[in-house]
Amino acid sequence: MNFVRFPAAHSHLKTWLALSVLTGFFSLVATGSAAPAAAHLTPGVPLLVLPGTPSSVRMAVTDLQRDLEKVLGRPSPIIEDAKELHGRSAIVILADGSHQPDWHEAAVVGREAHGIHVREIEGQSCVVLEGADQRGAIYAIYSFSDEFLNIPPLWYWADWVPSRREAIDLPVDTKRIFPPAYVRWRAWLNNDTDFLSPWQKRSPENDHAMLETVLRLKYNTFELGGVADLKLDAPRYAVQSEAAKANARGLVITHHHTSPLGSNLSGWEAFWRHEGKAVPPLSVKNIENLKTFWRYHVETAQRAGFEVVWTLVFRGSHDIPFWETFNDAPVETADRARVINQMLQAQADVVKEVTGNPTPNLRTTFYNEGTTLLKAGLLHPPAEPTLIWNFVAARRDHFPTEDLRELKAPPDRLIGYYLNFQFTSTGSHLAPAEGPWKMADNYRIADSTGAQPLAFTVVNAGNNREHLTELSANAEMMWRFKEFDADKFLRNFCSRYYGTEQSADIARLYRDYYQSYWSQKPADIPGFDRQYLFQDLRYARATEMLLKDMAANVRRPNPLDGHPLDDASKGSVGYFRVELQPGDSSQVDALLRGTAESGRKFAAVLTQANSFLSSTGAGRTYFNDNLLVRAKLMVGLNALLHETTLAYQAEGVRTEEREHLGAAILAADSVQAALDETRHGVFRDWYDSDVKFGLKSIRANLKTELDRAQ
Repeated sequence: MNFVRFPAAHSHLKTWLALSVLTGFFSLVATGSAAPAAAHLTPGVPLLVLPGTPSSVRMAVTDLQRDLEKVLGRPSPIIEDAKELHGRSAIVILADGSHQPDWHEAAVVGREAHGIHVREIEGQSCVVLEGADQRGAIYAIYSFSDEFLNIPPLWYWADWVPSRREAIDLPVDTKRIFPPAYVRWRAWLNNDTDFLSPWQKRSPENDHAMLETVLRLKYNTFELGGVADLKLDAPRYAVQSEAAKANARGLVITHHHTSPLGSNLSGWEAFWRHEGKAVPPLSVKNIENLKTFWRYHVETAQRAGFEVVWTLVFRGSHDIPFWETFNDAPVETADRARVINQMLQAQADVVKEVTGNPTPNLRTTFYNEGTTLLKAGLLHPPAEPTLIWNFVAARRDHFPTEDLRELKAPPDRLIGYYLNFQFTSTGSHLAPAEGPWKMADNYRIADSTGAQPLAFTVVNAGNNREHLTELSANAEMMWRFKEFDADKFLRNFCSRYYGTEQSADIARLYRDYYQSYWSQKPADIPGFDRQYLFQDLRYARATEMLLKDMAANVRRPNPLDGHPLDDASKGSVGYFRVELQPGDSSQVDALLRGTAESGRKFAAVLTQANSFLSSTGAGRTYFNDNLLVRAKLMVGLNALLHETTLAYQAEGVRTEEREHLGAAILAADSVQAALDETRHGVFRDWYDSDVKFGLKSIRANLKTELDRAQ
């Protein structure tokens, strides 16, 4: 994860300076044109991949072949014996130094540690990409591509075209050492994928880029829903393709908080039919049927050879409490908690039984009702020494909940944390909002609750493209947790993707962008900046609430009250969280104030972003997609909600209603136009779906109200 800016291509490598967010954890080497290069890599440089190298590492080697051909212009063959070098320097892939101790670098030691160094092999100076294990070797390959080939982790998303080179020279004392990560399991979850899923299906390259990016950013765990393929024509113990692909790339598998042990109750009937048996009713009293269901999924993953962090949860058939799915669920809260306690222990027992491992890797996720029951002292997870207590960000917002902030964990308790960069029903969908500072604050609070380092982290980034900066920051932090500095990260990120000329100014502009969001409710955690934010989906849903009232000829001073998803009995509250400030007499006043202020701030960011656009060089397209367009979207959304609110307020004054509804329609069109700016190359169809956001529906309803106001 080096952020390195290279000079233009020349026949020999001129002086360069590596700018790294990991300064102090591996050595940096500065060379001049007069310094002799010990390893001279020329077009068609061979790749020495030893027999027995894991297939996951070989997949990364294939990516390296592609990268080398882009830069050096010729394919690089794979050889398996050093005697085939025939007087040429080579790139050597070393997934386990014990096989070739003379090539090994002693500092590359520990889980997923990796390095890049030069060794003399068969009389030739070769570049060794070494990992202490298979993922370490994969990370070494992508680190080399990043630093020495100038192909950064987000290259596919950034339309990145590396400069062509005649040769690549590495001095004999080149040494890059990446020690083990601070966080053992670093997971990536895609939940809302209305843009991502169809995009992945459009080409094998798109599909491949998804998991390649996960590994280039040095995550090691992929969170999924179901694992088993339960289609009637599927063989017994067949696995779903998404799980198979993640495993093939060398990633650990873990499961969503609706998917105990990789199962999901939405597949209950399919499972029994797949087994050729009658479908029994779901019952909390017949735990043996549930254990049979769970056992099959554990056996499926075990037979497939998956490395797994098993998720112990007991919830309903969707993202709901179990008592909404099971007809015989108890009514009393304490009894419901006892059922969950029983089920979690049963799941742990099934894992130990199937795997034969008395201490498997386990986690339980406290989500919605789980958090409520834990805080009440009713939820008691199994006393398993390897069980991670995985806490989550607050419901519909992005900060640690009170139960985590007040936790005094025993010394042996393993802690995990799950942060959304977006939510399904509210939050960021079209534009990032949380930012690297708020992300870091979340994880630091989680880390401080236990005596041991965070054992498990997961980020939910939905479609990815809208959250690439935040994902990059998260990945960096999980490796060098104590040293992570969000400002330094952002400066290096901007230097890496936009060049050094304006990197400091652009980094400040990113901060201005995140600070432009409306904070609709004051923070209640001391020192926690931007605790509550009005993200883009809140703009969409608030506009819909206003239009629904207008269609019914209703006007309320507080039109955001009574959202259907606010239900305390389900642990779900605070859809909008708009609180009145001095000078506000109603939510209508608050909406007008908040959108006006936020709109002005985003407009200032947009003006400055336009002034920087020409200086971003090769990163121009990515700067436009990643920052400029997102500011433009938020300008449009603020105008959309502001004008709709003014129309709402102007009830009965037809001229004013028409004026503001017309302006709201123009604002909706500006949002669509901004999205359309990002349609290019492999992303030309990215925003075809409007299922989650509903911009087209909002525009249509605005037009209906405009017609009614004639």
